[in-house]
Amino acid sequence: MKKLITVVPLLIAIGFSACSVFQTKKEKNPYADVEKPSEEMAKRAGVSKDTLDLGFSVYMRKCGECHEHMMPHKISSKDWHVIVPGMAWNAGIDPVEEKALLKFLIASRKNANEPQSTLSK
Repeated sequence: MKKLITVVPLLIAIGFSACSVFQTKKEKNPYADVEKPSEEMAKRAGVSKDTLDLGFSVYMRKCGECHEHMMPHKISSKDWHVIVPGMAWNAGIDPVEEKALLKFLIASRKNANEPQSTLSK
């Protein structure tokens, strides 16, 4: 009986500590801040929403395969015009998707305050 009194609390303590190991900390999705295309975004950019939807899809699907996604508002429109063609070629993105991706990135910039790019300095 004395062993049982000693063993049961020990098993309970081990059980609780094991549960805490398997709990994961909920981290914020860093891409949740990337604005999904809307009719308003399309109107402001002068581009169809379908084109922006395709660009967004390419961005989410392809841009994180080789490196972390670059947030659209962190890079200037001028720099995106230089970056996208080279990256598209490396990633095997076809010309239609490349144009849609660039239009999405530029439209996303128009929705944000245009901060200075860190790449062109």
